[in-house]
Amino acid sequence: MIEKKFYLRSASPLQDIGMRAQIVSFLMARGVERGNALNDSDDRNKVIVAIRFENESAIREMRDELVKHLNMLHMDKLCFGSFPSDIAASELFELNNPHPVSVMDFNVVANSLMLGQTSKGAGAMIYMAKTTGGMSSDMKIMSGDMKTMSTDMKSMSGEMKSMSTEMKSIANAIENLPARLAVELNKLWKKP
Repeated sequence: MIEKKFYLRSASPLQDIGMRAQIVSFLMARGVERGNALNDSDDRNKVIVAIRFENESAIREMRDELVKHLNMLHMDKLCFGSFPSDIAASELFELNNPHPVSVMDFNVVANSLMLGQTSKGAGAMIYMAKTTGGMSSDMKIMSGDMKTMSTDMKSMSGEMKSMSTEMKSIANAIENLPARLAVELNKLWKKP
């Protein structure tokens, strides 16, 4: 078994989109038991991947398969719409040059990633609670406006019913006019 690392790069950020979780999941599913996936602290468009595997050739093949997999994820717009499609991998390097990386059991790495995601989720919930507080008072104002609109609509509906009743009354009065008066009115209406 040998240990090597490589860098994944993109023109877009690779951090804060779940990239490391995808990397670890992919490698674990293909039988890689030890490795690591770290965000580069100097470049948000770069992730460091370390693998312990059979030989250097097998690590290269695994790297190439990983890149293909990651570059296809963006097609699932719902889950991975923020993943770029231009991810490229560097050549293989020793673990200690230039960024030291340790290789660990992927179960430990996966647990670490889960804790990181839990922390992000808690931070997002706190942020949402703070930013939606103002929405509550806005919703109360909107609710009051909707009640006023409802009252106004009921009032308009009553006025429309009243107008309808008056129109029916006028129609009945016209129908009850003597036939001769109706004929005379009809003549008057037809004059230019």
